[in-house]
This record gives sequence, structure tokens and C-alpha cells, in this order.
Amino acid sequence: MRIGSMATLAAFTVLSAAPNTRAHPPASVVMDARGFVYYSDLQNVWRISPTGTRTIAVIGVHTHQLYIDSENRLYGEDATNDDATGRPYHRVWRLDPDGTLSDVIPMRAGYLWDYGDFGFVRDRMGVAYILQHSGGPALVRVGATGRVSRTTLPRPEPGFALPTPDTRVVITAGWDLLRAEPRRQQAVVWKSNLSRVTPRVVDVADRHALLGLWLDREGRIYVASYAGAAVIRIDIDGTESVIARSPEGWAPSGGMVGPDESLWLLEMSRAGQVRVRRVMTDGTERVY
Repeated sequence: MRIGSMATLAAFTVLSAAPNTRAHPPASVVMDARGFVYYSDLQNVWRISPTGTRTIAVIGVHTHQLYIDSENRLYGEDATNDDATGRPYHRVWRLDPDGTLSDVIPMRAGYLWDYGDFGFVRDRMGVAYILQHSGGPALVRVGATGRVSRTTLPRPEPGFALPTPDTRVVITAGWDLLRAEPRRQQAVVWKSNLSRVTPRVVDVADRHALLGLWLDREGRIYVASYAGAAVIRIDIDGTESVIARSPEGWAPSGGMVGPDESLWLLEMSRAGQVRVRRVMTDGTERVY
């Protein structure tokens, strides 16, 4: 039973690996104020330096999402199961800029969303956005002062959320994108059946069809179409377009746009490997 173990720091340069693509892929690529990039392969959290050196930042943790706060501290989860009973457990950890690793939430039973007390998705005002599955699908907002509001969702099994500059929240749910409006108790289907934009080429469950979401400096929305092995961009006027495709055998599960407008794509292979591919504005690429 792998519960309660404390992750330790290490520095390795071995090829990353991850579980089979039928498992829930990681969906976060984040950059701190120093230009270091972090991502998860579900076994370790990796760090890419500004010069391109790749090392392990946090070893032995299973996290799908990452978050960096205003003090440059990195947060992640460590989700596991009791080998005998299958009961889920989790903890939330924090890595400080000086390398100190500590638990924000110690190991406890259940899923993180069952508690609704921590979220990896936050806006500039410090509001946390948590997708809940138990008790009916919902988006829970937890304000910096602790105020909680709840928006019900019209689709089961929500995936990932993204707050946008217009105070709305976009949520993946299967092949659809939902949108939650401030002060409205029910979210709506905003973009339906995005398989019409990126037809399925990867054999995954529908709940994993669309995964990570991110923004660029202009407020355009990017969607990792994992099942479609492509990235969809939604412009301010709602226009949808495919702006990147993964090579044969790979599919995007997350990404970000860097300060230099390069596109950082988190990709997972059919064999279960995880990598980051950086696409420059001139079309040149580098794989980490």
C-alpha cells in the first residue's frame, strides 16, 4: 500500500515514462517567474531550466495538475490507492523556490475534489476553481476570503477548468466545452462536439477527449484535443481553428504559451511516454 510516503528531491536525466494512455493523462505545463518550466509524467514532476536542462524537481508523486502562486511556490498532488482495498488517498505538496518540500494537506482518504478545500486552478484575484464529481457535477468557486459559490454542470465527468479574463469559466466535458457565468447557478454548453474540428484519431474514453486548457496574452483559449491529437484555438470572436498537431503516436494533454509566444505542448505517446514539445513562432521545435 503506497500511502503516506514523503517525496524527496533528486536530479536525474533519464527518459520519462507514464502509465498507459487509457489512464487519465497529466494536463499541466507551468512556468515560474525565473523561466523554469514544470510538468508531470504521473510518476515525477520534471523541471526544464531556461537553458533547456531537464531534471526531476519532485520524485515519486502522482499529480495531474500543477499550480504556481505569486511567491513562485509550486503545488501538486500525490494521488494513490490502497493496494488491498482500492480505496483512494491523496495529499497536496508544495515546493518552495529554495527547494524545501512540504505537505500543505497531509495524506488523507478520498479524492481531493471530495473535500473542496484546495484547487490548482486560480485566477488573478486568488479565487480557486474546483470541479466536483460526487453529489452531482459542479464547479465550486472558493474566494480568497473563503466565500464559496457553486454552479451545477449540464454534463457528467467534467475534466479541467479555465477562468477567462471576462470572469467566465470554461470547462471540458467529453467532446464539449461548458461555460459558467458569474452569479448564474447553471453552466451551459458553449462549444459542442469538437470532434467536428479534430476528428478522433486516438482510442481513448470520451471523458479524456478534451483535456488541458490555457490562454495566451490576447485572451484566446487553447484546448488540448487528446482524442484528436491536435490543439484547438478559440479566438475572441469564437472562431475555432487547429493550430498544432502532434506527430504520429503522440497526442497533446496540456500546454501553455510562453512569454516569447512559443507554444509549449505536453504530449503523451500511445506507449505511455510523456514529453514536452516547444514550438517557436518561426516553426522550429525542441523536444524535452
